Amino acid sequence: MTTIFAGTKKGLFVFRGDQHKECKIHFEGQNVYAVGEAEGRIWASPFTEWTGSVLASSSDGGNEWEEMEVRPEFPEDTETAMKGIWQIKQKPGGGIMFGAEPSSVFLANSTLEDWSLVRGLWNHPHREKWGPGYGGQCLHTIVPLTESEWVVGMSTGGVYRTEDAGESWVASNSGIVAPFLPDPAAEFGQCVHKIAADPEVNGQLFLQHHWGVYRSRDRGKTWQNISEDRGLPSDFGFGVVSTGANTAFIIPLKSDMFRVFPDGKCAVYRTTDAGENWERLDKGLPQENAFDIVLRDSFSSNGENIAFGTTAGSLFYSEDNGDGWTEVASNLPRITCVRIVED
Repeated sequence: MTTIFAGTKKGLFVFRGDQHKECKIHFEGQNVYAVGEAEGRIWASPFTEWTGSVLASSSDGGNEWEEMEVRPEFPEDTETAMKGIWQIKQKPGGGIMFGAEPSSVFLANSTLEDWSLVRGLWNHPHREKWGPGYGGQCLHTIVPLTESEWVVGMSTGGVYRTEDAGESWVASNSGIVAPFLPDPAAEFGQCVHKIAADPEVNGQLFLQHHWGVYRSRDRGKTWQNISEDRGLPSDFGFGVVSTGANTAFIIPLKSDMFRVFPDGKCAVYRTTDAGENWERLDKGLPQENAFDIVLRDSFSSNGENIAFGTTAGSLFYSEDNGDGWTEVASNLPRITCVRIVED
């Protein structure tokens, strides 16, 4: 049995039970940017314009939540204010990793008593030239490959890697091309939307860019386009997930200027050969008047279980690796993030 967490602009909706029909709402009226698993608990980051970002955790699978006394804040010497937590990850070897806005990584222990900004990335010489995407200047993806080797994605900075647990970082956008930039193959400044690691193929990553879908087979050091001439209706989108064994999923949108499902038909595209071919999956998904989108963190997988939520408030779930989909809920507030957790 799985539990589906849907963070929205007006609270966190938790779906469990038979066909996920049991629903409980937490953090009413608050925008929940991120939900993640770390240190044996579920974590969420509710936010309001008045209170800023807070962190809450649940030790019982999302039934009850405890708001943490420690608030995520930038050190005073940075002269920067926290605008939001976008990513919560388990740190290999113990601890929690947070991706924040403005683009940064924070580390903490399980009680948040030991909380630190990763200075190596914050002090990177490129930082002053990173710019905001439409959703803000956020570090939205953390992929910890080992205890010391991490890959992050930010908008709009691109992909960065560290092999020494955050002490030093290098831009890793080789092979990524953005036709709208003055330098399409710029070393940094690429508008990366999301990165997903293949849980079974060591070092293989998939990336949804503002203009293309990419694959890396060398742990994020270089990238190859896997969307050109592959039968996709568009190479623009936000989310990407991988369920392993060269299998990945994307949800294409019409274009960057018209961000809706192509032709008003909702569909997920799956590759089972690491991007050489893509197939359309739409069984159970709306095929007319579906003019909404799926945001970058509103697409989640856990084994063959996959879920995604739309900005129009529909939540869909598949338990057969995308072959068929069921609508869990509709008319929710705008969905900002989705996570599947095994009970």
